Amino acid sequence: MNTPHDIATQARRRRLRRVLNAAVLGAVVAAYTLGALASRLGDNDDVLPVPLEALLLGAAFTFSALPVGGAILARALIPVPTLLLFLSVFLGRAEPLPFAAAFVLALVHAIALTALSTALAERPHNPLLGARR
Repeated sequence: MNTPHDIATQARRRRLRRVLNAAVLGAVVAAYTLGALASRLGDNDDVLPVPLEALLLGAAFTFSALPVGGAILARALIPVPTLLLFLSVFLGRAEPLPFAAAFVLALVHAIALTALSTALAERPHNPLLGARR
């Protein structure tokens, strides 16, 4: 029989697992973004240093993936910076993509990150990619 103490402990573990899941995936997003930004060639007129841009995008993803009320604001901020960052990546490569293809790929990245953070925040109890418990 579950006591109130056991139920509180289970709730704490679930909450910690959700936070750690969001933090790990945010670090993955930051590392992926840092690698993508490092692949650009030439002098880039960035507003912020490259590591800081990647860290901010990873932190925004982490916060938007948490099942808290303010996460919707972070989810609203993800698409535009992601689109601009990855557009600069796809156009700044050694062999740049045509603008239309670069725009579509950057848009796919922005939509994918927003959709993933939304899915994590709204359904944190569902396993990712069909994994079994």
